[in-house]
Amino acid sequence: MGDWMRYYRRLLAALVALLAALVVAAPAPARAAAIPPAPYCDVQITVPAQWPNGYIVSVTVRNISDVPVTWHATVTLQPPGYIVQAWNANVTVSGTTVWIRPWNPVLQPGQSVNFGYTGTGRVVLPQVVCEPVT
Repeated sequence: MGDWMRYYRRLLAALVALLAALVVAAPAPARAAAIPPAPYCDVQITVPAQWPNGYIVSVTVRNISDVPVTWHATVTLQPPGYIVQAWNANVTVSGTTVWIRPWNPVLQPGQSVNFGYTGTGRVVLPQVVCEPVT
């Protein structure tokens, strides 16, 4: 299990414990408010080119926090589409899920990275996750 997964599980457990404590401590029924994640990265996604059965996606991930962060992205393909080529990242495909891992996984505060891919079928955009380095 990767470090980011251990961190994610610890963070999720802490959030569940916090929410449970708030619910137990509430004197009257209260609405559970969504706690937004800390804004570690700004993600800009563009589709600079598209044609009848293909497209290009370009993504810039910038660390907007005061701490070093790691990032990764996933793409869920719409069959029969697939990723033809990717740049500035390592790509692993399993079924319809594509994992995009950075060559340099740590972004220092203010640092950015650009990656992209060419795909076939309908345009699919990535889900990018940034987490503090632990």
